[in-house]
Amino acid sequence: MKRALYALTFLVFVFTSPLALVSGDDKNVKNEGSANDIKSEKILATFEIQSFNVSKDGMVSWTSKNESGSLPYTVEQYIFDKWVPVGKVNGVGSPTPNSYSVPVILSSGENRFRVKQKGYDKMSKFSDAITFYSKKEAVSYAVKNKNQLLEFSSDTYYIVYNPYGAIVKQGYGNSLNISEYAKGYYCLVYDNKLGGFEKKKVWFKNSFCPIVVNPIHLRKNK
Repeated sequence: MKRALYALTFLVFVFTSPLALVSGDDKNVKNEGSANDIKSEKILATFEIQSFNVSKDGMVSWTSKNESGSLPYTVEQYIFDKWVPVGKVNGVGSPTPNSYSVPVILSSGENRFRVKQKGYDKMSKFSDAITFYSKKEAVSYAVKNKNQLLEFSSDTYYIVYNPYGAIVKQGYGNSLNISEYAKGYYCLVYDNKLGGFEKKKVWFKNSFCPIVVNPIHLRKNK
């Protein structure tokens, strides 16, 4: 009788103790997570730029102070009438001065950059824009590889728009595969310029897609 009672007591202890421990741990984890969430939600974008420069090798560097918490900095470049994200780095988050550097690909001629942070209130804070004039040789492009590849003379940021004005492809690089593009005229933004190419209809299934390149060298208005 005593053995049965001891066994019953042991089983009750085994099956109830872990539940109590897990329940306690869950409460602790939940409370800690809530505290962290509350802490992160209170971070605002409050940085102040002390210095901001761009090197000829394509390095954007800045020093900022009065950061109220760790928020990511986004580096944006002004490319053909719009600001484009080109790099990101996490902010230190301290009020003392902190220095940052992000590599970028420069366009030939005028380049404009700025940095921004977004706080918990979804409000973005921007730095003043900085302008840098690059002596880099202007980028050109040509269709190669039996009309399947668009090749740039050097790395550049590019955006391809289809005949309806929608973005088909954007990115950085020195080449672009256009073998699967539908027929029509495509606008091409590259090296802060505007160009284009025409993709014609394929009459034979196993033939290569004919492409006519028609560059339009237009610079944006300053």
